[in-house]
Amino acid sequence: MSQATTRPPRSEAEDRRPLDVTVMRASARRLLAEDAEPPMPEELETLTLQLRGHIMLAIPEVATVAAKLPEDDIPRACALACIGEARMRLGLEPGRTLPAGIAHAQRLARSVNALVDHYENLGGGHETAVQAALRHLGEHCASCRTCMTVNEAGENANVPCEEGGRLYEEWRQARRGGAAAVPLHR
Repeated sequence: MSQATTRPPRSEAEDRRPLDVTVMRASARRLLAEDAEPPMPEELETLTLQLRGHIMLAIPEVATVAAKLPEDDIPRACALACIGEARMRLGLEPGRTLPAGIAHAQRLARSVNALVDHYENLGGGHETAVQAALRHLGEHCASCRTCMTVNEAGENANVPCEEGGRLYEEWRQARRGGAAAVPLHR
């Protein structure tokens, strides 16, 4: 007799993927680059819808990373103000003329860029260089026979490991040198 098994429901956080900031920035760049050609009316409608979608995806992600900061944190306040402005822009209608529609889409594009900036600056979808170095060290040590060697008392024997030593130094160097962000998902 087979036994049916069900998976527990996934939480909303488990289903989240990092924002595709490259695609979002490319959409905004299409309207904001110095050498950008004015879009045709059909293209403008598509770009406007795409930018609105990017904003709708980015707002909850930026809100999530901002919520992790203390309430009196200035970057948090800036991110929340950006969210408020982006929501306001979502509620506006484009003008009836092509230039008014382009101006509206450009404002949406600036909101996309600002939301993505806050998302990246607050660590959404990224880990710092220090965190990445520590993760690499932990992954190595957890699977390395040398690093996992124990003495008679069952304690770590601290047997020197060349790779573990190198990764430890990378971690120490990252701690001293500041923390640039690196993508979590490769």
